[in-house]
Order: sequence, then structure tokens, then C-alpha cells
Amino acid sequence: MLLGSVAPDGGTTHGLGLRATAPVPAGTVVWFPCPQCPTYTPDQLGLLPPDVVDRLDTWGHLLSDARMLVPCAGAYLMNHSCTPSVLDFGLDFGVAVVDIPAGAEVTCDYGTFNGDPESWSMDCVCGSPSCRGEVGTVDHADPAVRASWVERVEAVLPAVRAVPQPLGRLLSTHSAAYRSVLDGLSRVDGSGDSVVRPGFLGVSV
Repeated sequence: MLLGSVAPDGGTTHGLGLRATAPVPAGTVVWFPCPQCPTYTPDQLGLLPPDVVDRLDTWGHLLSDARMLVPCAGAYLMNHSCTPSVLDFGLDFGVAVVDIPAGAEVTCDYGTFNGDPESWSMDCVCGSPSCRGEVGTVDHADPAVRASWVERVEAVLPAVRAVPQPLGRLLSTHSAAYRSVLDGLSRVDGSGDSVVRPGFLGVSV
């Protein structure tokens, strides 16, 4: 789920992207792989035409149990940035790690999606001053990249408890990680629930 709108000319990766329709304060949860997001088992994907599977692979991400999940409410169109405005590392939801002005593109870091059983990578054209040039599975194991994710996520956890949360009711019902943040969680390490192991979808490590 995402607080934003599809912007046909707003993306930097595939020509599509998402822009905030109103200011989004740092600490606002803007999406999470909720129980309503469609998922596909490998067997189900095998029954689909190759072009459909390619689109699902572009829009979705693999869970740790090999299902493909396509985020709902437009979140599947979020583009990558090596300096993203939204991060999910150590959480099973994506949180704004900076204040996002109205009209700004909302981005995440594809390197956090580590559910693929085999290594993958893509050339990065995000244009960030800290662009890694190539983004892929290896980023999740890179100590410097992980440290940057941890620093940015932990810095904004107090704000999660302070700012209004339009998705708060749903998160309180479905996300143990969100409830932990509300209870005072101040550290993340990537070992618990995540967007590839969302506990509320019954996905285990």
C-alpha cells in the first residue's frame, strides 16, 4: 500500500513511477505486503504465458517461500534509488526515511528484496550521487550497504511512533514488526520479519 499516485512520466527506471500527492513526513509507513496482495506459487506461474510472468517478475518480488508477491495499491510501480526515500530493511513494511515533498517521486532500494534463490542484478540509472552502478542480491550481504540501511531506518523509528499513520490500523492488525516499533523497538538487523518474510502472510525463514 502506498500514499501516492502513478506518474507516467515520473519514473527513472521503467518510465513509470510514483509521486507523493501530498507531503509525506519521515516515519510514515507508505506500503507493506498486506494479506490482500496477490501471490503466485511457482506452479501457478508455470501455467501463465511467458509475457505475463515477465510482467509479474518486473512488478513483484519473491518471498522466501518462493511465492511471487505483487504489491497492491500501486506500490508495485515504485522505482529503485540508491538513496531511496523509503526503506524496509529489518521491517515488513516500507517507511519514509526522509520527508517526501508533494510531487516528489517515491523510491525504495531493490537491494533489500533478497528472496530470490539465485543471484540477480541490474544496471542502476537512478542518478543518485551515491549510485552503486549495479544493484542486486549481493547488496544485502554488503556490510557497507547494510550499515547505511540500518542507520537510515533506525534514525526514523521514533518518528514512526510520532507521526499520523494512515495505515496504522491495518499494520497493528497484521504486522508484529510494526507493533514492536510502537512498543519501542530501536534496532533492526534484518534477521526477523521482512518484506520477503512477512509474518502476517504466513511466510517463515
